[in-house]
Amino acid sequence: MKNVMSSLKLAMVASIGLLMATAADAAIVNVTSGGVADATAGQTSVFAGAAGAVTYDMSSDPGFTGSNVVFATGTDPGLNAAPYGDSTQYASVGTSVIPANSSLNLSGNYNYVGLYWGSVDTYNTLIVTDATGDHVVNAATYSSILTPAIGDQGPNGSLYINIFTNSAITKLTFLSDQRAFEFDNLTVAAVPEASTWAMMILGFLGLGFIGYRRSSRVSGPAFRLV
Repeated sequence: MKNVMSSLKLAMVASIGLLMATAADAAIVNVTSGGVADATAGQTSVFAGAAGAVTYDMSSDPGFTGSNVVFATGTDPGLNAAPYGDSTQYASVGTSVIPANSSLNLSGNYNYVGLYWGSVDTYNTLIVTDATGDHVVNAATYSSILTPAIGDQGPNGSLYINIFTNSAITKLTFLSDQRAFEFDNLTVAAVPEASTWAMMILGFLGLGFIGYRRSSRVSGPAFRLV
């Protein structure tokens, strides 16, 4: 019984801590790596099939502004390289002009963006803009995620990157000081915020606690949370 109560208390403390941290800092950005393997497109987002999600497969220009974005297939040595395992058309920023600065404006309540980032380099930067400001995502700010940032065109050099914010994303800006910043399978979606998950966890714990307490009254002495 002590183990059960200890687990309940620890889980409740963790959930409350998550809720408080989220409320205190609305500018939190979480970055992870990992996607769904695709036979022709390399990797896609785990949220690609979610209700309301939008995926830009770069088969056409989704509306980039700023520096010219090249849409290519395959690899053109010295100019751009396809993300590993991607035989479809992808976007390349910095192929035709460097330094390059290309943006994509978004409308909607999207707090998630994912992209298949090809041959990650230190000179590639993605800026995610939401209501709280600009969030820089590159090998310097997320060195444990965007690694190895050496332009590796093999299986370890391309990553599906997932970015979560706590407010609607309004713009994505792609920067590259050299050739090039290649990416594909860009997905935007509205996913539950950390505070939502915390409230759900607390709710489930509350229901579990009530059920456990009722069961204890039937089968044995009542207990109390100490």
